Amino acid sequence: MAIDPVQFDVGCLKTLTAVEAERNRSNQHEFQGVSALRNIFGDQRTQVNATFSIRGSSESYSATLTWYDARENQSHRSAEYRLYFQSTPVMDFARAGDSIVIGKRGNHVYCELIQSSSANYQGSPRWLNV
Repeated sequence: MAIDPVQFDVGCLKTLTAVEAERNRSNQHEFQGVSALRNIFGDQRTQVNATFSIRGSSESYSATLTWYDARENQSHRSAEYRLYFQSTPVMDFARAGDSIVIGKRGNHVYCELIQSSSANYQGSPRWLNV
């Protein structure tokens, strides 16, 4: 995917914070589940296989994503969705300021890291629908 374009059915993009990208800041391996991610994954706990890649590289890696409500056992509190991702070499390269594109085509999810050093890089501090 990182070299050939993929047409998503639904997708979003966000510039990563240090807590989302850098293990020395946090070892959580998750993104906050805002409405842009809910458009992709819905409201139910789910696990999906995803392909991770870096824009401009032909290498890709498979990993499992888990979409869940962190407060699902606390009915008195409002939902707080998160997207947990397994470690991959792609996310090992991620740094604060890089962007991640998460998109779905059919039943498959793609996660593409766009490094801030890439040509024509444009970041966004919040999730944007693409």
